[in-house]
Amino acid sequence: MKRQPVLEVIAMDAADARAAEQGGADRIELVSAMSEGGLTPSLGVIEQVVSQVPIPVYVMIRPHSRSFRYSAEDIGAMARDVRVARELGASGIVIGALTEEGEVDLLSLQACTVEAQGLGVTFHRAIDASASLTRALKSISTVGSVERVLTSGGKKSAPEAMPELKQLQELGQELKVTVMAGSGVTIDQIPTLVRQTGIAEIHMGSGLRYEEASSTPLIPDWSQKPSGSC
Repeated sequence: MKRQPVLEVIAMDAADARAAEQGGADRIELVSAMSEGGLTPSLGVIEQVVSQVPIPVYVMIRPHSRSFRYSAEDIGAMARDVRVARELGASGIVIGALTEEGEVDLLSLQACTVEAQGLGVTFHRAIDASASLTRALKSISTVGSVERVLTSGGKKSAPEAMPELKQLQELGQELKVTVMAGSGVTIDQIPTLVRQTGIAEIHMGSGLRYEEASSTPLIPDWSQKPSGSC
């Protein structure tokens, strides 16, 4: 039986990806440097993961962790990374960009998503650093290729932002953009998070790792953890 809600799990290599898929993940977000919020993984890692797991793999497209503001050279590199991810068989990309004022950088976003050519697109937690979550979500919705937004509701962790996430979920339904909750989520918190916000997609990373640390591997049998029903 398919898990509800949809569960996306962060992987940093093929071993992580296999553990995620075997545990019951519906989708993988493939990154490097998880401790820095996730950066673009190498070509070799993308190729390995896509070839070894049957579930969708979304590749992080983020050249540095200094900010979510990018130069013309950064955008050129990101667009090239999008093309590479598509050529290697990724199902989608994870991307985001802001202006100096904290608004969604639509020009940069469009310059990259045009290279996706049919891939799924997730706007990542750059939205949580924006000047206004609702204004950012409205701006993102104007880029037709963006199917979902990952957010913690502007708080350090999603469980701290139930009212904000509920508001974003309702707005997302109006705008036809899926809102996915992530950051600081543990398996036992998922039922309450879904019930109180109406959100149907959950993103998990450290919560499925040994000692809940980004520097450790995914727990192979993470779906069997106590209170593990998602």
